[in-house]
Amino acid sequence: MFNKNIICCGITGNFGKFHSKISINYGTKIVCGLNLFKNGGIIYSKPILSSCLKSIKCCKCKISIIFVPNIYCKKLILENIFSGIKIIVCITENINNFDMLKIKFFCKLYNIIFIGPNTPGIILPFNKLRLGIFPLKIIKNGFLSIISRSGTLTYEAIKESNKKKIGQYLCFGIGGDIIIGIDYKNILNIFNNLKKILIIGEIGGNFEKKIFYFRKKNILFYIAGIFSPLKKKMGHAGAINEKNNDILKKIKKIKKKFVIINSLNNLI
Repeated sequence: MFNKNIICCGITGNFGKFHSKISINYGTKIVCGLNLFKNGGIIYSKPILSSCLKSIKCCKCKISIIFVPNIYCKKLILENIFSGIKIIVCITENINNFDMLKIKFFCKLYNIIFIGPNTPGIILPFNKLRLGIFPLKIIKNGFLSIISRSGTLTYEAIKESNKKKIGQYLCFGIGGDIIIGIDYKNILNIFNNLKKILIIGEIGGNFEKKIFYFRKKNILFYIAGIFSPLKKKMGHAGAINEKNNDILKKIKKIKKKFVIINSLNNLI
């Protein structure tokens, strides 16, 4: 699914330029870049285009990764959707909630996989696929699949899995904003042959509840922020402790179905 041509939106910006170079050198199939205000030019031997439609016609792109400022995101993402892009990875954070509701509506209508916003992206080490900002120095080939709402906790889990010599098969950030595209359930349906799965959930939101009906026995859960103060934002939208009772109920339900660990040091 992810082994398709990729367009990098915002490839001429500092952030997009830096990370696209790392991804291209890693082996990711970024075939062109996009700059809404510039048409023509070459970067890292890839053409720079001014519209998503041109990228599909010229380069047959099906995947888009977005590094543009949030004020331009709505227009750009909708252009991606209407042009025929099938998978969108949005690294940008703090997209307006009303804009995200509109984006989610059209993603559902056109059957688009939307990852993010505010995500570190995806990395599949065996396929040499890096869509996002994952640091390659800490990535080791292995069999643990990490799916998380928090980018920094994902890096911590990668570090611990390397200590245990487990390595990673997949690292997937679903996004940290209030409204996001893909959730845990969708990812488990897409990647249905994962050997060992670590899901890093958070105190806020209902994303974990959607996978209580999965019968897989290879899922480990870690819920972060149990002892955080009430009604204080701890990093991003998923990390708000609204009511202590809600957290305890969530953990109780998870324990009935899956193995829950109290520290990332306890990875088996």
